[in-house]
Amino acid sequence: MSKVVLKDKKDMNDLFHYEPYFKEWDEIRDNKLEWEDYKIMGSQDEIERDLETEVLSVKFSKIGQKTFDAYPNLKWIQCRAHGSDNINLELAEKRRVGVVCLDPDTFNVAKWIDRWKKGTNVLLLGAGKIGKAINTFDYNVTEVNSITDYNTIYPYMESFDTIIVASSPTDTPILDKALLEKFSGNIISISRPACIDNEALLEAVNDGRITNAQMDMLDPKGRDELVATKKVTYHGHKAWEAYGITQYDERYFSMVFGEIHWLLRNDPKYEPPVRNSRVVLERKSNALFGD
Repeated sequence: MSKVVLKDKKDMNDLFHYEPYFKEWDEIRDNKLEWEDYKIMGSQDEIERDLETEVLSVKFSKIGQKTFDAYPNLKWIQCRAHGSDNINLELAEKRRVGVVCLDPDTFNVAKWIDRWKKGTNVLLLGAGKIGKAINTFDYNVTEVNSITDYNTIYPYMESFDTIIVASSPTDTPILDKALLEKFSGNIISISRPACIDNEALLEAVNDGRITNAQMDMLDPKGRDELVATKKVTYHGHKAWEAYGITQYDERYFSMVFGEIHWLLRNDPKYEPPVRNSRVVLERKSNALFGD
Protein backbone atom coordinates (compact mmCIF):
# COMPACT_ATOMS: atom_id res chain seq x y z
CA MET A 1 0.00 0.00 0.00
CA SER A 2 1.45 3.37 -1.04
CA LYS A 3 0.19 6.91 -0.61
CA VAL A 4 2.43 8.07 -3.44
CA VAL A 5 3.17 6.26 -6.70
CA LEU A 6 5.99 7.55 -8.91
CA LYS A 7 5.63 6.15 -12.42
CA ASP A 8 8.19 6.32 -15.28
CA LYS A 9 10.98 5.53 -12.88
CA LYS A 10 14.21 6.48 -14.65
CA ASP A 11 14.47 10.05 -13.38
CA MET A 12 13.26 8.96 -9.94
CA ASN A 13 15.80 6.15 -9.64
CA ASP A 14 18.55 8.52 -10.72
CA LEU A 15 17.57 10.90 -7.94
CA PHE A 16 17.32 8.29 -5.19
CA HIS A 17 20.75 6.92 -6.09
CA TYR A 18 22.41 10.32 -6.29
CA GLU A 19 24.01 10.86 -2.87
CA PRO A 20 23.60 14.67 -2.48
CA TYR A 21 19.84 14.21 -2.35
CA PHE A 22 19.76 11.78 0.53
CA LYS A 23 19.84 14.54 3.14
CA GLU A 24 17.04 16.51 1.52
CA TRP A 25 14.99 13.35 1.07
CA ASP A 26 15.44 12.56 4.78
CA GLU A 27 14.32 16.09 5.69
CA ILE A 28 11.16 15.69 3.64
CA ARG A 29 10.45 12.38 5.34
CA ASP A 30 11.14 13.83 8.78
CA ASN A 31 8.57 16.58 8.18
CA LYS A 32 6.48 13.86 7.02
CA LEU A 33 2.96 13.67 5.98
CA GLU A 34 3.11 9.91 6.39
CA TRP A 35 4.09 9.16 2.82
CA GLU A 36 7.18 7.11 3.43
CA ASP A 37 5.25 4.25 1.81
CA TYR A 38 6.04 5.45 -1.70
CA LYS A 39 6.33 3.20 -4.72
CA ILE A 40 8.43 3.65 -7.88
CA MET A 41 7.23 1.99 -11.08
CA GLY A 42 8.52 1.66 -14.61
CA SER A 43 6.35 2.76 -17.51
CA GLN A 44 5.74 -0.88 -18.47
CA ASP A 45 5.16 -2.23 -14.96
CA GLU A 46 1.75 -3.75 -14.29
CA ILE A 47 -0.51 -1.52 -12.17
CA GLU A 48 -1.87 -3.14 -9.02
CA ARG A 49 -5.00 -1.97 -7.24
CA ASP A 50 -4.18 0.21 -4.23
CA LEU A 51 -6.80 1.86 -2.04
CA GLU A 52 -4.17 4.00 -0.26
CA THR A 53 -2.78 5.88 -3.25
CA GLU A 54 -3.64 9.60 -3.22
CA VAL A 55 -0.94 11.09 -5.47
CA LEU A 56 0.29 9.66 -8.77
CA SER A 57 3.37 11.29 -10.33
CA VAL A 58 4.07 10.53 -14.00
CA LYS A 59 6.32 11.74 -16.77
CA PHE A 60 5.05 10.35 -20.08
CA SER A 61 2.88 7.30 -19.29
CA LYS A 62 -0.70 7.42 -20.55
CA ILE A 63 -3.25 7.63 -17.75
CA GLY A 64 -6.73 6.34 -18.48
CA GLN A 65 -9.51 4.07 -17.26
CA LYS A 66 -7.25 1.26 -16.07
CA THR A 67 -5.21 3.58 -13.86
CA PHE A 68 -8.22 5.33 -12.34
CA ASP A 69 -9.82 1.95 -11.56
CA ALA A 70 -6.61 0.78 -9.88
CA TYR A 71 -6.44 3.89 -7.66
CA PRO A 72 -10.06 4.60 -6.66
CA ASN A 73 -9.06 7.08 -3.94
CA LEU A 74 -6.65 9.07 -6.11
CA LYS A 75 -6.78 12.82 -5.46
CA TRP A 76 -3.97 14.31 -7.56
CA ILE A 77 -1.93 13.51 -10.65
CA GLN A 78 1.39 15.30 -10.98
CA CYS A 79 2.94 15.61 -14.46
CA ARG A 80 6.73 15.86 -14.36
CA ALA A 81 6.78 17.46 -17.82
CA HIS A 82 5.51 20.45 -19.78
CA GLY A 83 2.42 18.78 -21.23
CA SER A 84 -0.49 16.77 -19.83
CA ASP A 85 -1.88 15.33 -23.07
CA ASN A 86 -0.97 11.84 -21.82
CA ILE A 87 -3.76 12.08 -19.23
CA ASN A 88 -7.46 11.55 -19.86
CA LEU A 89 -8.60 14.86 -18.37
CA GLU A 90 -12.29 14.15 -18.99
CA LEU A 91 -12.07 11.00 -16.92
CA ALA A 92 -9.99 12.76 -14.25
CA GLU A 93 -12.69 15.41 -13.91
CA LYS A 94 -15.39 12.76 -13.53
CA ARG A 95 -13.32 11.09 -10.80
CA ARG A 96 -12.75 14.45 -9.06
CA VAL A 97 -8.99 14.08 -9.54
CA GLY A 98 -6.87 17.21 -9.85
CA VAL A 99 -4.01 17.47 -12.35
CA VAL A 100 -0.93 19.66 -11.95
CA CYS A 101 1.98 20.17 -14.33
CA LEU A 102 5.50 21.07 -13.23
CA ASP A 103 6.71 22.77 -16.43
CA PRO A 104 10.29 22.13 -15.18
CA ASP A 105 11.82 25.33 -16.48
CA THR A 106 10.16 27.31 -19.23
CA PHE A 107 13.01 29.79 -19.66
CA ASN A 108 15.50 26.99 -20.27
CA VAL A 109 13.34 25.67 -23.12
CA ALA A 110 13.34 29.18 -24.54
CA LYS A 111 17.14 29.18 -24.33
CA TRP A 112 17.18 25.92 -26.31
CA ILE A 113 15.10 27.63 -28.99
CA ASP A 114 17.46 30.59 -29.02
CA ARG A 115 20.39 28.23 -29.60
CA TRP A 116 18.93 27.14 -32.95
CA LYS A 117 17.42 30.39 -34.13
CA LYS A 118 18.66 31.82 -37.42
CA GLY A 119 17.57 35.30 -38.45
CA THR A 120 15.69 37.94 -36.48
CA ASN A 121 12.14 38.12 -37.85
CA VAL A 122 10.16 35.45 -36.04
CA LEU A 123 6.63 34.16 -36.43
CA LEU A 124 5.73 32.61 -33.07
CA LEU A 125 2.96 30.02 -33.15
CA GLY A 126 1.82 29.89 -29.54
CA ALA A 127 1.74 32.66 -26.97
CA GLY A 128 1.96 30.76 -23.68
CA LYS A 129 4.74 30.67 -21.06
CA ILE A 130 7.46 29.68 -23.50
CA GLY A 131 6.30 32.30 -25.95
CA LYS A 132 6.51 34.97 -23.27
CA ALA A 133 10.04 33.82 -22.39
CA ILE A 134 11.07 34.06 -26.05
CA ASN A 135 9.87 37.63 -26.09
CA THR A 136 12.60 38.51 -23.60
CA PHE A 137 15.19 37.86 -26.33
CA ASP A 138 16.22 40.33 -29.00
CA TYR A 139 13.82 39.16 -31.70
CA ASN A 140 11.27 40.86 -33.88
CA VAL A 141 8.36 38.63 -32.89
CA THR A 142 4.86 38.35 -34.30
CA GLU A 143 2.68 36.15 -32.10
CA VAL A 144 -0.08 33.87 -33.35
CA ASN A 145 -2.42 32.21 -30.86
CA SER A 146 -5.41 29.89 -31.03
CA ILE A 147 -7.85 32.68 -31.86
CA THR A 148 -5.76 34.34 -34.57
CA ASP A 149 -7.27 34.41 -38.06
CA TYR A 150 -4.46 33.02 -40.20
CA ASN A 151 -5.77 34.89 -43.23
CA THR A 152 -4.42 38.03 -41.56
CA ILE A 153 -0.93 36.46 -41.38
CA TYR A 154 -0.57 34.90 -44.85
CA PRO A 155 0.14 38.20 -46.71
CA TYR A 156 3.18 38.83 -44.49
CA MET A 157 4.78 35.39 -44.55
CA GLU A 158 7.64 36.50 -46.80
CA SER A 159 8.81 38.92 -44.10
CA PHE A 160 9.61 36.11 -41.63
CA ASP A 161 12.85 34.13 -41.69
CA THR A 162 12.02 31.83 -38.77
CA ILE A 163 8.91 30.06 -37.50
CA ILE A 164 8.91 28.95 -33.86
CA VAL A 165 6.22 26.43 -32.96
CA ALA A 166 5.48 26.66 -29.22
CA SER A 167 1.78 25.85 -29.24
CA SER A 168 -0.17 23.75 -26.77
CA PRO A 169 -1.41 20.40 -28.15
CA THR A 170 -3.94 20.83 -30.94
CA ASP A 171 -6.43 18.56 -32.69
CA THR A 172 -5.20 19.61 -36.13
CA PRO A 173 -1.70 20.72 -37.22
CA ILE A 174 -0.85 24.35 -36.60
CA LEU A 175 2.20 24.10 -38.89
CA ASP A 176 0.24 22.96 -41.94
CA LYS A 177 0.41 22.95 -45.72
CA ALA A 178 -1.35 26.32 -46.11
CA LEU A 179 1.22 28.04 -43.89
CA LEU A 180 4.28 26.25 -45.23
CA GLU A 181 3.41 27.00 -48.85
CA LYS A 182 3.82 30.70 -48.08
CA PHE A 183 7.04 30.48 -46.05
CA SER A 184 10.75 30.09 -46.75
CA GLY A 185 13.33 29.83 -43.99
CA ASN A 186 13.94 27.97 -40.74
CA ILE A 187 11.68 26.17 -38.28
CA ILE A 188 12.12 25.42 -34.58
CA SER A 189 9.46 23.41 -32.75
CA ILE A 190 9.00 22.35 -29.14
CA SER A 191 5.34 21.42 -29.63
CA ARG A 192 3.67 18.02 -29.59
CA PRO A 193 3.73 15.96 -32.83
CA ALA A 194 0.04 16.65 -33.54
CA CYS A 195 0.91 20.30 -34.13
CA ILE A 196 3.09 19.41 -37.14
CA ASP A 197 1.96 18.21 -40.56
CA ASN A 198 4.90 15.92 -41.39
CA GLU A 199 3.84 15.41 -44.98
CA ALA A 200 3.57 19.14 -45.65
CA LEU A 201 6.91 19.74 -43.90
CA LEU A 202 8.62 17.10 -46.06
CA GLU A 203 7.21 18.70 -49.20
CA ALA A 204 8.48 22.13 -48.10
CA VAL A 205 11.95 20.70 -47.36
CA ASN A 206 12.15 18.90 -50.71
CA ASP A 207 11.05 22.05 -52.52
CA GLY A 208 13.90 23.96 -50.87
CA ARG A 209 11.63 26.30 -48.92
CA ILE A 210 12.77 24.96 -45.52
CA THR A 211 16.54 25.01 -45.14
CA ASN A 212 16.78 23.97 -41.49
CA ALA A 213 14.27 22.50 -39.03
CA GLN A 214 15.03 21.72 -35.38
CA MET A 215 12.19 19.55 -34.05
CA ASP A 216 12.00 18.55 -30.40
CA MET A 217 9.19 16.10 -31.19
CA LEU A 218 7.90 14.47 -34.37
CA ASP A 219 5.24 11.89 -35.10
CA PRO A 220 6.92 8.54 -35.96
CA LYS A 221 4.89 8.46 -39.18
CA GLY A 222 7.09 10.23 -41.70
CA ARG A 223 9.82 11.05 -39.18
CA ASP A 224 12.54 8.94 -40.79
CA GLU A 225 11.88 10.50 -44.19
CA LEU A 226 12.24 13.98 -42.71
CA VAL A 227 15.49 13.18 -40.89
CA ALA A 228 16.89 11.54 -44.04
CA THR A 229 16.79 14.90 -45.83
CA LYS A 230 19.53 16.08 -43.42
CA LYS A 231 17.70 19.40 -43.15
CA VAL A 232 15.50 18.21 -40.30
CA THR A 233 16.94 17.32 -36.89
CA TYR A 234 14.86 15.29 -34.45
CA HIS A 235 15.85 15.88 -30.81
CA GLY A 236 13.76 13.18 -29.11
CA HIS A 237 11.98 15.46 -26.65
CA LYS A 238 15.16 16.66 -24.94
CA ALA A 239 14.70 20.43 -25.23
CA TRP A 240 13.42 20.81 -21.66
CA GLU A 241 16.61 19.37 -20.15
CA ALA A 242 19.13 20.91 -22.53
CA TYR A 243 19.84 23.79 -20.15
CA GLY A 244 19.45 24.31 -16.43
CA ILE A 245 17.12 21.85 -14.73
CA THR A 246 17.71 18.18 -15.48
CA GLN A 247 16.71 15.01 -13.70
CA TYR A 248 20.04 15.20 -11.83
CA ASP A 249 19.48 18.78 -10.68
CA GLU A 250 18.65 19.65 -7.09
CA ARG A 251 15.95 22.04 -8.27
CA TYR A 252 14.19 19.25 -10.14
CA PHE A 253 14.22 17.10 -7.02
CA SER A 254 12.82 19.96 -4.95
CA MET A 255 10.10 20.69 -7.48
CA VAL A 256 8.89 17.10 -7.70
CA PHE A 257 8.88 16.27 -3.99
CA GLY A 258 8.06 19.74 -2.74
CA GLU A 259 4.87 19.64 -4.72
CA ILE A 260 3.99 16.09 -3.66
CA HIS A 261 4.53 17.20 -0.07
CA TRP A 262 2.01 19.99 -0.65
CA LEU A 263 -0.55 17.85 -2.51
CA LEU A 264 -0.76 15.39 0.37
CA ARG A 265 -2.14 18.14 2.57
CA ASN A 266 -5.39 17.23 0.87
CA ASP A 267 -6.45 20.82 0.23
CA PRO A 268 -8.64 20.99 -2.89
CA LYS A 269 -7.57 24.59 -3.55
CA TYR A 270 -4.25 24.45 -5.37
CA GLU A 271 -1.61 27.11 -4.83
CA PRO A 272 1.60 26.27 -6.73
CA PRO A 273 4.42 25.79 -4.20
CA VAL A 274 7.16 25.94 -6.85
CA ARG A 275 7.96 28.26 -9.73
CA ASN A 276 6.36 27.32 -13.08
CA SER A 277 4.07 24.74 -11.55
CA ARG A 278 0.50 25.16 -12.78
CA VAL A 279 -2.90 23.65 -12.33
CA VAL A 280 -4.32 21.87 -15.37
CA LEU A 281 -7.48 20.60 -13.68
CA GLU A 282 -8.82 21.65 -10.30
CA ARG A 283 -9.53 18.88 -7.83
CA LYS A 284 -13.15 18.88 -6.75
CA SER A 285 -13.65 17.91 -3.12
CA ASN A 286 -16.29 15.38 -2.21
CA ALA A 287 -18.43 16.88 0.54
CA LEU A 288 -20.09 13.51 1.15
CA PHE A 289 -16.80 12.05 2.37
CA GLY A 290 -15.42 15.26 3.85
CA ASP A 291 -12.43 15.65 1.53
